[in-house]
Amino acid sequence: MTAADVPTDTDALRAMLDDPEVRESLAVILANAPALAALASMSTALLQRGPELTDNINGMVAQLRDQTEESSELGNLREAVKALSTLAPLTSTLAERKDTIQGFLDSPILRPEIIDVVGNLGEAALEADRQTKGRQVHSGGVFSLVKQLKDADIQETLSFLLAFARVFGSRQRSS
Repeated sequence: MTAADVPTDTDALRAMLDDPEVRESLAVILANAPALAALASMSTALLQRGPELTDNINGMVAQLRDQTEESSELGNLREAVKALSTLAPLTSTLAERKDTIQGFLDSPILRPEIIDVVGNLGEAALEADRQTKGRQVHSGGVFSLVKQLKDADIQETLSFLLAFARVFGSRQRSS
């Protein structure tokens, strides 16, 4: 189901929210929101540090090649091993988490479209936090909330959440 397939009138949205499958999917999303935010943050940090990590590893490999090509004497080999020992603290951690890291790198989470969606979600969450942090918020009750359903931004967001909940719930059941 795409966002275009999700009805935007309040009766249809209310009917969707009455669906136990949709409510269960939304509950899963909300329960995992901190984990999703942490995953987005870690992904961003990893992507930002990717070139730096690659440059460091490439530099060490080039240094090792240079030292190995200069001479095959035992002394030069010891120097090469010493140079590699600077990676030792990182290698044990990476080795322990090799399968996890490889699974993460092979997963679709790093697709540019997904990163864009997660980035938009993070930016919206940050802006909402800025707007509401430290402020007393009064929603005004059920009728006020129903009135908010007429707002186009809220309708679009609810349509997205409902479509996401259906797709996510379906995938959860099939996996």
